[in-house]
Amino acid sequence: MSLLREIQKDAVNSNVSVSDLLRKCKILAYRLGNEEFKSWVEFELNGYEFDHLVPEYRIIYVGSKGHFVGSFGKSFNNADIPTHGLPEDLRKICTKASFTNPIAALESYAANDKNGQLTQSWNLAILAKYGSNMYSDLNCIQAWKVIPIASVIGIIDTVKTKILNFVLEIELINPEAGEAELNSNPIPQDQVSQVFNINIVTGK
Repeated sequence: MSLLREIQKDAVNSNVSVSDLLRKCKILAYRLGNEEFKSWVEFELNGYEFDHLVPEYRIIYVGSKGHFVGSFGKSFNNADIPTHGLPEDLRKICTKASFTNPIAALESYAANDKNGQLTQSWNLAILAKYGSNMYSDLNCIQAWKVIPIASVIGIIDTVKTKILNFVLEIELINPEAGEAELNSNPIPQDQVSQVFNINIVTGK
């Protein structure tokens, strides 16, 4: 079976991890000699070092909860946090969760608890400045973003779909591209880049 067909088969097999699928994509990337595809595979396997490199499909909109305290022992725990009182730039930060982790970490989260949720803590500096502006006579002492595991599963599924779409398009151009020698350019680089941008960068 050709490498392109192996990747296609694995992409629709729920028993094959996306990490293993990406390792086959790494072989393909080197045979195609395409730097954009190589970089994307490396980021997905090893994680995104900087937030500005994280692709849109790894960023999800979330709600937040927190613990609040007030005078005379008053408290309000696990309460929904209203963010409309935050400056626009902070509101964007606090209503989005960005996943920089390697894809294997996301797969581990999903495997351990398919119906649960993850959390990401708020920056304490935000609470220090705006924690008293959320509920009357209460101050927020702890806050976290609530991330459904279903959203993480969605990210994993998106990566698999992007890989499948990319490989199918490559096969249409050259069915033997996956068997080529390393960096032999079995497909012109401008064509590979076009397929990459359509199916990986902008595709669903």
